[in-house]
Amino acid sequence: MKITELSPQYSVSPQVSTQDIPELKRLGFDVVVNNRPDGESEDQPSSEEIQSAVESAGLRYVYNPINLSQLSSTEVSAQNELIQSEDKVFAYCRTGTRSSVLWVLARHNDDVSFNQLFAEVAEKGFDLNRCLPAMQPLIK
Repeated sequence: MKITELSPQYSVSPQVSTQDIPELKRLGFDVVVNNRPDGESEDQPSSEEIQSAVESAGLRYVYNPINLSQLSSTEVSAQNELIQSEDKVFAYCRTGTRSSVLWVLARHNDDVSFNQLFAEVAEKGFDLNRCLPAMQPLIK
């Protein structure tokens, strides 16, 4: 499991397995957010499988699946509520990119420019350039 910290309270990762959940608890995460729609690949664990493991570990599970071609302010707002909470949030998708997109879109109104956040995420290894068409309508 490759975890990338975007802020002290918010980290992202590629797809996790049920075996990864105890490590997330050990690392102090409070909430696990699944930003990956079910059925993207045959080897992907279902949201129900991950939810069961997360809740068995005593953590909160949130399913906020993202399809970049249909991204709306609804998904961004849901993620922003978690980002603004005091909980330590772990978000994942297939590669971590969609979870990073949501972080940038949710935070760019917080006295931090979109370009600065975009660059920070790039420095952490996420190329969001291909996501810009989906992000543009949500940049204020």
